[in-house]
Amino acid sequence: MSALSSRYAGITLAVLMVALVPTVITGYLRATVVERPPLRDALPDVLDGRPSAPTSRRASTIRREFDSEDWVEREYTRFGEAPITMLAVRAYDMKRLYHHPELAVTEANYDPARLVTVASPSGPLHVHMLSADDGRSRLAGYVLLYRGRSIGNPLLFQFSVAPELLLTGRRPLTLLFAEAHGPVQETTEAAVQRLLAASVASLAASASTKP
Repeated sequence: MSALSSRYAGITLAVLMVALVPTVITGYLRATVVERPPLRDALPDVLDGRPSAPTSRRASTIRREFDSEDWVEREYTRFGEAPITMLAVRAYDMKRLYHHPELAVTEANYDPARLVTVASPSGPLHVHMLSADDGRSRLAGYVLLYRGRSIGNPLLFQFSVAPELLLTGRRPLTLLFAEAHGPVQETTEAAVQRLLAASVASLAASASTKP
């Protein structure tokens, strides 16, 4: 080995060892962060003063669309107001959750989402609002949660979090999708946003993680 090559041998070895860390974590140790409790237990039966009942959505549908077993869907009702269906899904394939989730969740032909910021007990909450006028007025909204914080720009978020995930292993993203049924009134959008904010607060209160 020449003097020049031996001089950089230590640095080269150190760089190679650093590069091997993500490979060992993701390829051999397969580190995965598990968030608890399951969404079925974390999402309350009553939110924003609305009692709920489970929907008839099949587990096979969620498995196919989101590659997830951790999910729950309930319909929340209040007398005199449109019922709101809330689907909560937690999955490790982030793109399946943030890339047009409405295509997997509902048959409504929604216009592109618009981002709004809603006040919540935990601070500003990024809510992606959807509306459609396909013969019946429809309205929905969804929140993407990562480590308890809401995501406004999912694509930028995934790029920014990629180095962290290489070192720590897989960590899930959570989708909360709320859709109102029936005639859309002036108060419907606010009701959807309140239900989403209440869901986020409930998940935060019950959250725990373990590798």
